[in-house]
Amino acid sequence: MKEVERLDILRNFAATLTAGVTVGFLFGLVKYLSRPSYTPRQVEAADKLKRHISSALKFLTAFCLVVGLIWTVYYLVLGVLDPAQAEYATNLSQLIVSVLTVISIIFAFFEFLRR
Repeated sequence: MKEVERLDILRNFAATLTAGVTVGFLFGLVKYLSRPSYTPRQVEAADKLKRHISSALKFLTAFCLVVGLIWTVYYLVLGVLDPAQAEYATNLSQLIVSVLTVISIIFAFFEFLRR
């Protein structure tokens, strides 16, 4: 498979995901507008679920950050000790930091929604 084909597949996947999220948000908006109030029981159940998810996300985020720190330090030390692999080590460190940034953004967004 050529590199261009792989990039086309990735772009199509991103575009499809974007379209799906957009449609989902529109349906969510219609549902929200058509049902303006929830019962106290529904609100309490949703809050309880959010608390459970929040606890799990805190644990998962902390775990990912610690593991990411360990591997980022490893690759940075590798780049210092073996200059021939410096570019490889830098690229992997940047990739790890990018993934951790996305995880942190997801956690922060969920916490924003919870409060």
